Order: sequence, then structure tokens, then C-alpha cells
Amino acid sequence: MMEKTFLQVRTDKVDKEKASAILESLGTNLSSVVNMLLKQIIMTKSIPFEVKMTPNYSMNEVIKEVQASLTMENMPLTEDDIHLLETYQNSTISEKENIRNQLIAEYTEE
Repeated sequence: MMEKTFLQVRTDKVDKEKASAILESLGTNLSSVVNMLLKQIIMTKSIPFEVKMTPNYSMNEVIKEVQASLTMENMPLTEDDIHLLETYQNSTISEKENIRNQLIAEYTEE
């Protein structure tokens, strides 16, 4: 039988609560995911996900990037599109999922 030990981690209370809620909705918990992480570190002898600096783009930079992509496809970026981008960027995870589902429904309707 495997000997168990306790692992203490200091983290932000709000981050722990948010992560725990997400994991619960996925049918697991923080302790199980930490154990999965440890097993993956052992198996891969690495951090099992990409660690990188995420650029902090301004809304104007995001709009210009999307506008450039759409221009390459001969699709204009409208004021409604810009408003949607701003709303999406300032949304919670569940709100982003709702926006995503609305867009999928809108563009896949026959």
C-alpha cells in the first residue's frame, strides 16, 4: 500500500474557489487534479503544459488583428463585431461560452 503524505500549497482564495468550482463541474476536485499533475510530471519528466508569457494586448491591438484577418478573407469588421469583441474580452468564462454558442448557432443555421 502506498504511503500518503500531505501537500500544502499557498494560493489566492478566490483562485482556489474558482478552480474548485470548475473542477467540480467537471466531476473532479482540486486534490485529484494536483495528484494527476504530479503523476504527469513524473511520467513526462517535465511540466505537462506550455508555460509562457501571455501578451497583454490592448483592445485596439485585438481589433486591428481581427480586422487584418477578416480583410484577408474579404470580410469587413463592423461596429457590431467590434462591440462583440469588447464584450467577449470583458466577459467571464461562462459568458464567453454563451457568446460562443450564440455565434455557432447564428452561423450554422440553415
